[in-house]
Amino acid sequence: MARTKITEGDIRDHIAANLDLVEQGLTLVDTEFHLPNRQGASGFLDIFGRDAVGKLVIIEIKRTDAAAREAIQELYKYESLLREKFLIKATDVRLILLSVEWHELAIPYAEFAAAAPFEVTAGAIVLDGRGVPVAINPIVPPTLSVERKIGVRHFLWGFPDEAAAANAVGLIAQRVRRFGLDDFVLIQSRATKPILRGRHFLYFAQRELRLEEYMKLIEVNFSGCQLDEFRETISELEDQVAEASDALWHFDGGAPCRDLGADTAEIAHPEKGNVWFESGAQEDIIVHRFGRFDDPWLEDQTIIDEIRGEGGESDCRLRFSVRTNSPPQMMALRKRVENVFFYNDAWLGIVMQLIRYAERKGGSARIDLIVYSPDDILRAIAASACGFPGYVPAFSLEVECNGTVERFFGYPEWDGSPPDFDRIFVEHFSGDSSGYFLACHFGANRSLNGDIMADLGLSYGVFREGAPSPERVRVQGASIVPVKGAIRPMNQMALEHHEEVGKLVEIFMTTDQGFAKTIRTFLNSEHSMAERQLAEMIENEVSPAVDMYWSGDITVCDLCHQPFSPMRYMIDAILQGGVGANVCALCFLQVGRGMGTGRGQVYEASRKGWRHVAG
Repeated sequence: MARTKITEGDIRDHIAANLDLVEQGLTLVDTEFHLPNRQGASGFLDIFGRDAVGKLVIIEIKRTDAAAREAIQELYKYESLLREKFLIKATDVRLILLSVEWHELAIPYAEFAAAAPFEVTAGAIVLDGRGVPVAINPIVPPTLSVERKIGVRHFLWGFPDEAAAANAVGLIAQRVRRFGLDDFVLIQSRATKPILRGRHFLYFAQRELRLEEYMKLIEVNFSGCQLDEFRETISELEDQVAEASDALWHFDGGAPCRDLGADTAEIAHPEKGNVWFESGAQEDIIVHRFGRFDDPWLEDQTIIDEIRGEGGESDCRLRFSVRTNSPPQMMALRKRVENVFFYNDAWLGIVMQLIRYAERKGGSARIDLIVYSPDDILRAIAASACGFPGYVPAFSLEVECNGTVERFFGYPEWDGSPPDFDRIFVEHFSGDSSGYFLACHFGANRSLNGDIMADLGLSYGVFREGAPSPERVRVQGASIVPVKGAIRPMNQMALEHHEEVGKLVEIFMTTDQGFAKTIRTFLNSEHSMAERQLAEMIENEVSPAVDMYWSGDITVCDLCHQPFSPMRYMIDAILQGGVGANVCALCFLQVGRGMGTGRGQVYEASRKGWRHVAG
């Protein structure tokens, strides 16, 4: 006699009568519970119940792969309809998905469970020979492929000529693939700097894997002793993913160099990549793509921008623009903010609040965020004392909604406490500056940065641009609240404690060759020398009797288009022919007609804006 076919309804009724198969403590409210919908198709819950703590439980039953495809859509609909019928919160309801077959359902369920705003679990229904449910086994969502992300550990080889670089592409790719890495790029280029002119380079970057994926490859490729040594090394490190990404392909014998035909080899990272691939620094660029990077829809410039850290790959720099009505963009923004402010709780909190503030405006507000957060305040102080802003932490966040723009920015503030850098080195770095530079090498200084700032009387300030000057603010729900008190920027410390800060500058200039080179290049640039010359010229000028500030938004010199942000002076000049322009000190000295009424008024950067100081 033919066996009666078991239907989805039969499975539902049996489970409803035996809810302990699903979970201890579940009680039945109803089966086929109707949820009306005023705006479309209504819904019927297969099983509607309550758990042991009183939460509402929706159980959706599926028998076949064909029916399973509908399950995710129905769960989304049911939760929404339940909120229409009852006054509930997302935390008041649970969703349970049960299916006999999971081949078609596993991946959609994993995506759904990862993004759902409510609690979701799942189980595989086990049927006996008669088709009756006898058990429900928990389903663990499979690991999903993650979005494209370039790892933070890069590598750079230098070659004497183009032929040597081109020949090395295949050799490097063969080695990297041998260790199990499939998705990576090698960017071939010729540097334009005079000191490097004629030399060719290969820049390596790989798609970042999960730590467990790297470890599986490492276990396959390392000997027992190598594996034990690596596990001991990595256990003490914070960024284990980055270390594993490096170790996989050059732990054994180091990164290749001479056998590739290269004469230089060095570790790189997003900060190095940002400088290496800045506009005009490289030419004759060829992006050699491997694995899934060989994608016609993925542009070369996108890959280069991500290597530079522009998309959030860097852990200290970020440039990102989103619309608040795009959930994927907002999710990506929050992830990147958490990454770049990992060691900076103050700005992490306020930027997240500013993001929520923008969302509360409704509609489609635009958020533009630029961040530099290196968590190295000692280097920032030393650079700031030299007039160089490049190492100073800062952020700017712009919110545009319905044509109205609000601009917020972050900058370190100082409370006036006298600095004592000898004490800082003793208390945080075992007594001398060498301990600091050792900590920097391993990245340990970043976790100490907050304590160092507190000891120096520094804090992360947040301000809103406005007339006549910026104001310190905090976010309170949908409101921006001004915070009273004088604003003392960090660079004021160098002005008031020149001798003590000078000690710190000397340590950096004599110990850190990269810092010293950057500062000397900055100080010897045409613009810096012009500003020093202009400063000497206005020393003998009579100061204006009334404090006046420039009214208007200016960002770059009208002649050379250099940004005003790092400059000390801006000149409102009348040029030959009677043409007015906002120019930098260099352009003013070259083509200006002097200082005075009808010729040129000099403005100096201050915390309140551009202040009239001469002319």
